[in-house]
Amino acid sequence: MPPAEVLPASRIAVLPASVADAIAAGEVVDRPAAVVKELVENAIDAGAHRITVRVQDAGRGLVEVVDDGSGIFPEDLSVAFQRHATSKISRLEDMRAVSTLGFRGEALASIAAVAEVEAVSRAAGREAGHRVLLQAGAVLESGVAGSPPGTRLTVKRLFFNTPARLRFLKQPATENGVIVRLVSELALAWPDRSLRLELDGRRVIDTSGEGDLRATLAALYDAETAAAMLSLDDAVVEGLIAPPSIHRATRDHTIILVNGRRIHHRNLAFAVEQAYRGLRDPDRFPVAVLNLRIDASDVDVNVHPTKREVRFRNEGALFATIERACYRALRRSPVYELEAAAAGLAIREAPVLTPYYGTAESGAEPTAADASRLPPLAYVGQLLDSYLVAESRDAVVLIDQHAAHERVLFDRILTRLDQRSPAGQLLLLPQLVELGPPQVAALQSNQEWIERLGFQAEPFGPQTVRLRAAPAELPDRAVADVFARLLDDLAQDRTPEARRRATAALLACHGAVRFGDRLTAESASGLLAALSVTAEPISCPHGRPTTLVLPDQQLRRLFRRP
Repeated sequence: MPPAEVLPASRIAVLPASVADAIAAGEVVDRPAAVVKELVENAIDAGAHRITVRVQDAGRGLVEVVDDGSGIFPEDLSVAFQRHATSKISRLEDMRAVSTLGFRGEALASIAAVAEVEAVSRAAGREAGHRVLLQAGAVLESGVAGSPPGTRLTVKRLFFNTPARLRFLKQPATENGVIVRLVSELALAWPDRSLRLELDGRRVIDTSGEGDLRATLAALYDAETAAAMLSLDDAVVEGLIAPPSIHRATRDHTIILVNGRRIHHRNLAFAVEQAYRGLRDPDRFPVAVLNLRIDASDVDVNVHPTKREVRFRNEGALFATIERACYRALRRSPVYELEAAAAGLAIREAPVLTPYYGTAESGAEPTAADASRLPPLAYVGQLLDSYLVAESRDAVVLIDQHAAHERVLFDRILTRLDQRSPAGQLLLLPQLVELGPPQVAALQSNQEWIERLGFQAEPFGPQTVRLRAAPAELPDRAVADVFARLLDDLAQDRTPEARRRATAALLACHGAVRFGDRLTAESASGLLAALSVTAEPISCPHGRPTTLVLPDQQLRRLFRRP
């Protein structure tokens, strides 16, 4: 082998200020949304009540933020655009308990390094304002200017001197979407501030700033979603979470705040999701806005240039606190009622209910157990070989027989797994199942868990197994399919708890009675009795409702009776 080529030694030199500033800017300003974030956060720190954001050409042409905050003194305006210039901290000790959104002193300098920036500001108590114009970090103009109280920062020609960064920007619709999401999150974090966003002259966000989180959420989502949200307010966690029936396809709608600062923390978002276990489809994600009130000294916000990531002194305790608070709120989640609508009957979520479906009087706060408990149900009959009809005190109740049986089996399987009680039964005829290489690997790695579920599988060829026993809940027709799906699931990277619940949901879904299965009166009555004693009787493990309630009061209204 020829000897490696030895490169000539290179001299080490300090980078020119313009190059160093451009590199530093890249850490903070990577897209137009980052400019919006830094400027709006500065406005909030300045005590602004009304903040207007104007964006043109997805931020390439213009980003302008106008606020009515405390303003900047004329002698400080040029200094504000120097690196590490800030009014938020002055000593190293201040870093141990940062309470403002912006504090590094890099935002304005980083923006000015890659754009043309005009700043006009009038400080509180001053009769006139001051203006400064910069390009690529250099001050071009500075002087007195007319201005209302507050600050207007205008950023044009973003990345004009760093064309490589321009090429990495996404399509305008994508960049606009990121900006909209960012301003929405800031509005939810600070409902006492009025935020307005205009994209190419079109107003897309306008919040009142009255301090009502639910009203802010209604302005950003819709009134129906906002009204359905459940409140949390304890010593550490405050905010709103959605009932299980409201969910989204991504985690983007689970917003975690720390003392008003939006953070991205996968583990704490997972704490919220854990509270929903068994109440929704695992591939759907909740809508939530949670603000964690934590002593500033217990959180380190100085671990990422954009302050998106933070470290906590006791993350485990915080995880448990969030999960517990969400769990308590969700156990007060309403059941489902039918109501009269213009086109006939519509389904809605009822208010928090008493154990017997009467609406709770204001001030009569039911317990979490009461809110999710079903009243005694008397079986009446079966409709369309799919739905059970039951009667409770002052209400008719419709039950989805498959969803109800899913819930019963899900709880039963979880209990069995927790008690490590095997419940397999020998198959009348062994079944052969062909497996792919990932499934074979999953079988070999999880043999003990598979046997604990009740399966007995033995090799019957290189990629074939013979099933001799299966969980008691599964009918013979579903055994092979469920076994293959189980191995697919085991091939994924899941936590033990997520795997446990996903497996129980899989077995319950395929073991439950189906739509079209005719039930005897004895079987139907037994199912209703079993449903009433489950921990979460109002929804199946995938979050679908098990019951619909039509109170006598609604029936009278529909039939126009007093």
